[in-house]
Amino acid sequence: MRRFKKLINEKLLLLVSDNQDETFYLIYERYKAALLIFAIKRVGEQVGEDLVHDVFIRMWNNRYAIDYQNDIKAYLFTALRRRIIDYLAKEDNAKDYLENLKSYASEFSFDQADEHIRVQTFRDAIFAVLRRYGPQYQAILRLRLQGYSNPEIAAQLGLSEKTVRNQYSSTLKILRSKFSSIFLFLFF
Repeated sequence: MRRFKKLINEKLLLLVSDNQDETFYLIYERYKAALLIFAIKRVGEQVGEDLVHDVFIRMWNNRYAIDYQNDIKAYLFTALRRRIIDYLAKEDNAKDYLENLKSYASEFSFDQADEHIRVQTFRDAIFAVLRRYGPQYQAILRLRLQGYSNPEIAAQLGLSEKTVRNQYSSTLKILRSKFSSIFLFLFF
């Protein structure tokens, strides 16, 4: 490992992409502290550590495909910034979802059997509306309801991720125009 310590970043990147785990560890040691400080200031210690480790894990897993443009520091900080933004967006959405779900639950109470029938009836109504727009919209929605992500749906249906994202967005717009927002909120 000592033989790698004096290497410049460009050489280290070449060695990492050649599957040299010692050089990856050296990059990790060089930039870990600065990345942690950056993350902890924005999201706290526990989450910051998780996000920094996630950035390094993704870097290692994608070491053959990443274009560092000879600036590993810029790549790492950009990747961390994106992970922080994603985390904060999910955190805000999760809080909003839970608050709305609590208010909905306090307004309405259903017996479980009755609720199951209502859910199934509502899903049937949704797919009846989507039949007018084609089977691809229905397939995307079914897979989303089963918990698949956009990349997984794209792979299953042989579409681009952008197509899946656009068609899912179009589907939600169609459904919002046809149904009450509160019901859509429960399913999507």
